[in-house]
Amino acid sequence: MKRKGPAPDLVLRLADSDWERWEFNGHGPRLLPADAAVEGAVRTLAVPARHVVATPIWIEGADPALAPEAAKLELEVRGLLPRAQGMQGVALRLIPAETRTLAVAAVFPPELPEACPPADRFETSPFLRELPADSVTLWREGEDYVAAFTRGRDVVYWETIDRSVSAAEVRVWLGVIVQRLLAEGVLATPPELVCAVEGLPVDRILPPACRAVTAPPPPATPSLTGLRGDWQPVSAQEAAARRLQRERMRNVVLAVAAGYLVLAAVLLLYAGSLRWKAARLAAENTRLAAAVETFQPIRKDWSLLAPTVEPAQFPLELLRGAVEAMPTGNIHLTRFVVEDGRIIIEGEADSFALASDYYNALAASEPLKGIDWSGNTNPSVGPTVTTFHAEGSLPTP
Repeated sequence: MKRKGPAPDLVLRLADSDWERWEFNGHGPRLLPADAAVEGAVRTLAVPARHVVATPIWIEGADPALAPEAAKLELEVRGLLPRAQGMQGVALRLIPAETRTLAVAAVFPPELPEACPPADRFETSPFLRELPADSVTLWREGEDYVAAFTRGRDVVYWETIDRSVSAAEVRVWLGVIVQRLLAEGVLATPPELVCAVEGLPVDRILPPACRAVTAPPPPATPSLTGLRGDWQPVSAQEAAARRLQRERMRNVVLAVAAGYLVLAAVLLLYAGSLRWKAARLAAENTRLAAAVETFQPIRKDWSLLAPTVEPAQFPLELLRGAVEAMPTGNIHLTRFVVEDGRIIIEGEADSFALASDYYNALAASEPLKGIDWSGNTNPSVGPTVTTFHAEGSLPTP
């Protein structure tokens, strides 16, 4: 039975030890059992904070058009662009502040660990929570404690620490981060501490510059309010490119099929018109006779193809065997010659191993059976490509 209405959203989030699945289907988030099936859902992965580097950057001026380039230069100076494979691996959020702009950069890795489930969209986990204003909120993700800081309602920084540390170490860790963010102006005021980790006493982890929140911590349910989803890992980008290529191919096939249907319809109409014009068959026969004469040059062209189908050599069959023997990968032929009882094949490959595999495939090819490939030379490895030269003697007829 097909689902009616828009597809639900499904948020995948790492909790204390397992991945939770939260469904958004117009009635607020709902935690699903592990074995519950959700068909046609748009899957959003809350990327664990430990895999994403948070970098708040102050940029002079309030022009949002200049912020990305300024942030790029700053990230390059800090050595974070190689990790993110350029700005494609960086998600920027701009927070205006009078005469300057705070750019919060989330620097993603090129690829996520295999333990992360597949998804359609990806967002850093702090942006998928409703966090209190001007606060530092502490929660657990797997084996880590996550501390996320807000300036107003905007998330401006996060950091993780192994949960095996003591409460005193957590206090020192939070205190160092708070002092640095206050000194850099990332935080406008000392934040309130919100602890959502069960069993971790607030009074023992409270840094000197923070205030403790006496109210209960916010609900642990996820939120899609801060979702941007403008980053994807390399594997997801490649999968999307493959899907797009398949879709384009399908459209081409459908267009060709539609063309054939139109052509068939035209031919049927044409055949009907011929039957309707039966009285003009004599004149039509004269026209067809003239059309036959136009095929005479084609007959001459076919006679010129005789050398290519010589039974003693079958160059076209040899070419087919050479192409079928090509291994999977970036390899192509640049020269193919059959003359004086010899066959010469030259080409380029992106690796020495790929060219060597091609030599072995030529020797084992059934269409090329009987050829003596003693004329092969070792592949030549160049700066960008490997060139190969295969030469063999054709069997005597």
